[in-house]
Amino acid sequence: MFGRARLQLTAWYAGALAFGILAIGVVTYILVRNDLDAEINGSLSRAFQAPPAVLPVPPRASSDDDHGRSDDDDHRLTTLSSDVFYVVTVGGQVMSNPRRVNLAEIDFSRLEASAGASQKRTDVSGSNHRLRILTVSEPAGDPLTGASTPAYLHIGRSLDSRDHQLRTIALVLLVGGVVGVVLSTGGGFWLAGRTLTPIRRSLETQRRFVSDASHELRTPIATMKANNELLLRHHDQTIEANLDQVEAIATEADHMARLVSDLLTLARADEGRIEISRERVDVAELVAELARDIRPLAEARAITVETDLGPAPVEVDRARMRQLLLILVDNALKYTPSGGRVAVQTRRSGRRVVLSVADTGPGIAAEHHERIFDRFYRVDTGRARVEGGAGLGLPIARWIAEVHGGQIGVASTLGKGTTFTVRLPAAG
Repeated sequence: MFGRARLQLTAWYAGALAFGILAIGVVTYILVRNDLDAEINGSLSRAFQAPPAVLPVPPRASSDDDHGRSDDDDHRLTTLSSDVFYVVTVGGQVMSNPRRVNLAEIDFSRLEASAGASQKRTDVSGSNHRLRILTVSEPAGDPLTGASTPAYLHIGRSLDSRDHQLRTIALVLLVGGVVGVVLSTGGGFWLAGRTLTPIRRSLETQRRFVSDASHELRTPIATMKANNELLLRHHDQTIEANLDQVEAIATEADHMARLVSDLLTLARADEGRIEISRERVDVAELVAELARDIRPLAEARAITVETDLGPAPVEVDRARMRQLLLILVDNALKYTPSGGRVAVQTRRSGRRVVLSVADTGPGIAAEHHERIFDRFYRVDTGRARVEGGAGLGLPIARWIAEVHGGQIGVASTLGKGTTFTVRLPAAG
């Protein structure tokens, strides 16, 4: 699925880029072409507006060798630009060609007919060159030509340089565009992969979350269903006679309630829908209250609870901070054997408040340290699922620490116990 999405994203990206490059290339080509044409047309117009002095055309016909050139032609174009030429024709015949331009392939009769009594600009193509010619009608007896019949003045300029520049620009735009699209497509494919990676991870996490949640809910539901069927089989008996089944249903119902509550907490945390009401709280006071509440349970398990409480002022949500403490202390009690010890310490270190919960349990192997904060992750060896933990407590604890701008970490040695440390910004 993600492979196909990656290809589609790359294709759309490459298509949009190719369209953009094509549009820019076309616009650039048109602008350059128009600019070159405007410069050529302008030079022809300026040449017509300020024509050079031309002597009367001799009455003799021109030969193919000199194209109507007379001995006086060198004096006719004293102000002519090097890339502009003048040609005078009468009845389609060349009467004057001072620049000796090769005009053998040009049909001047057609140019004269096209211009008529006014003027006309025409592009003419030959075997080896292209010309742009401005044809202007000169009345009979005009001093410019000296002809007794209507003559035409042809002002021309070669288009070879212009065409060469346009071909070069088109080639550069084409090659550059193709190379750009190819390189950008490769980059787009890589970027699409990078973009889809967090989405893939998020989707995989969501799928795993749903799968694990379903698995965790299946067990209590199955237990409740089985005990309920036993009760239905003995509907004529009293509750006292089936007290074990009733207690099992109640226990599993409590477990389901805690599990659903944890799932809702994490789901709302992911969506950012949990409001955090901050107030100034001394973590030492919270620890003292919690130690007082859990001490009877610890004594029943023959576990000693020790506290070393220094001032630890923070700006936190009081209920969430108590929840974090309860998760850490409850885990410590759960995995500490009879006769063990749980130590809770609070202190201030610079701009941070440090809370640590240490136990003398079996410890956690180093390869599990990074994953114990993942949802539904449980260590099967050192910390077996003794009391039905779903592996959601530590993820919730990490979220509480991070939402308050803090961090939570673990240090543990197999056979020597585990210490969880929470660092939070201290209140000013």
